[in-house]
Amino acid sequence: MNTLAAEQTFKVSRRFKAPRERVFAAFTTAEAIQQWFGCGPPHVIECSSDFRVGGGYRFSSFNPETSQSAVAIGVYREITPPSKIVYTWKWENDEDWADCESLVTFEFNAVGNETELLLTQTGFPSEDSCQKHTYGWNGCLEKLDAVLAGAPVPSFKPCC
Repeated sequence: MNTLAAEQTFKVSRRFKAPRERVFAAFTTAEAIQQWFGCGPPHVIECSSDFRVGGGYRFSSFNPETSQSAVAIGVYREITPPSKIVYTWKWENDEDWADCESLVTFEFNAVGNETELLLTQTGFPSEDSCQKHTYGWNGCLEKLDAVLAGAPVPSFKPCC
């Protein structure tokens, strides 16, 4: 697998009104991930996660507006509770991602009773893909914020 140069990098920082351990926990099980993963009309229809270094994950989503499905797969590279998660990222059956694997890093920093999350993803097959992931991750983090606050999950416009 190829990972592209650092210029193909997306970074976002977001603060959540929840303790670091609670935010970290939202990433540790398939059931928790399924509540917030995906932006726009697509929703997760299958989710598996073997949350351990070397373990894999698979997120399958479906967009009812386009009748298209997509599957993201990867392997956990680093897990340091409750401060860091690193995993590989690849879209299955997408020719743009055939020879590309990106790296996703989540850093969880405690700020009093809140958490600042820093998300970095590197290694996109194109600038367009980087932009789509920027939109997608921001939508996911909006949903995560709602889940952590116990509010209804907001609706979003299509990702792409």
